[in-house]
Amino acid sequence: MAIYTPRAARQRRLLVLVAAGFVLGAVLGAVGGRLTAPTVADQVTGVRAQAHEISAQLRVLSIHAEAGAASLGASGNAGDAGAGLALRRADEQLTTAFDQAPWITSNTQTDLHQRLQELESSAGAAASPAFGKGTEALATEVDRAFGITG
Repeated sequence: MAIYTPRAARQRRLLVLVAAGFVLGAVLGAVGGRLTAPTVADQVTGVRAQAHEISAQLRVLSIHAEAGAASLGASGNAGDAGAGLALRRADEQLTTAFDQAPWITSNTQTDLHQRLQELESSAGAAASPAFGKGTEALATEVDRAFGITG
C-alpha cells in the first residue's frame, strides 16, 4: 500500500533539499577557492622573482659592457642590437612587474622607466664602461624598489 504525501509537503521537502544543496555548494566552493588562491606572500614572492630576473638581465648587460663585448647589429655594423633587445624586453617585463606590485609608487615607476629608456637610447654605445655602470646602477635600483636584498 502506498503512502500518500500531500503535494505541499513534497514541494516543501524539495525546496529544503535545493536550498541545502545551494548552501553546501557555496560553502564547498568558498573553502576550495580560499585553499587554492595564492596568498599575498605568494604574490609578493612572484613579483620579486620577476624583478630579480630583470635585474639579473641588466647585470649581464653590465658585465658585457664593462668587458667591451658588444654584439653586432643585423647589418653587421658595430652597435648593440642584443643590448637593445634585452633592454626592450626588460622594459616590458618591468611594466608587467609594476602592474603586479601596488606598493611601488608611481614616482619610482616613472624614474625606473626613464632610466631604462635612457639606456635603450644609448644602446649603440653598449660596449662602453659608462653603459655598464648605468645598467648596474639600474639593476641595483630595481632590486631596491622591489625590496630584494642581497
